[in-house]
Amino acid sequence: MKPIYLAALMAFGSVSCVDNTPKLQVIHAALPEPDCSIPEDEAILRGSLNLGLAGDFLLGLVITSNLVDSPVIVGEGGEVSDPDSLAIYVTSVDVSYRTEPDLGIEDANIPLFGGFRPNQDSSLLLGVLTRDAQAALFAATAGGGFVDTLVTMRFRGKTATGSKVEANEFTFPLTVTNVGFVCPKPGDVPAQPTEACDLRGLNGVVPECETP
Repeated sequence: MKPIYLAALMAFGSVSCVDNTPKLQVIHAALPEPDCSIPEDEAILRGSLNLGLAGDFLLGLVITSNLVDSPVIVGEGGEVSDPDSLAIYVTSVDVSYRTEPDLGIEDANIPLFGGFRPNQDSSLLLGVLTRDAQAALFAATAGGGFVDTLVTMRFRGKTATGSKVEANEFTFPLTVTNVGFVCPKPGDVPAQPTEACDLRGLNGVVPECETP
């Protein structure tokens, strides 16, 4: 499985039903490993984010292209097949938020880029919050409260021939809080992160502590 990392501010989780199988389909959501790899044998259906420790929720996705590459046979024993002729190129993602209490976060369409070859799974890592969502959630949780959030996303793009493509729509529930962290042992301080993906503040992960 080829990893694809997109620098975009967004995310999701559980899958909504569609009438027809889309050309591009998100099939799996997981919390990334500290090295930013996406586990295929562990899935999450919801998440929690502590804004006192992290500014965004990182979500790993496994995405498959349902297009099938058919080899072109040329002459006796010859075979020509260009896997990129049926590639799908994601160009943007629609993202919306429903919150309780209602924070009035505006829908957004975020430009991004990623390529997906036919009949293959690829991994994708992104953050779930736009800047407007971050600001609204920071303000709403500053006094120690929490906000239940539903993040809904849909990728849009095109094939190599220019045909428009829409992926299936996904909704990821996220509970957002803003709670500071103090090491349990007096005098200890949180250690600086050393991994590529800092998971502190995501799904209950807290910093490791060290003695200065």
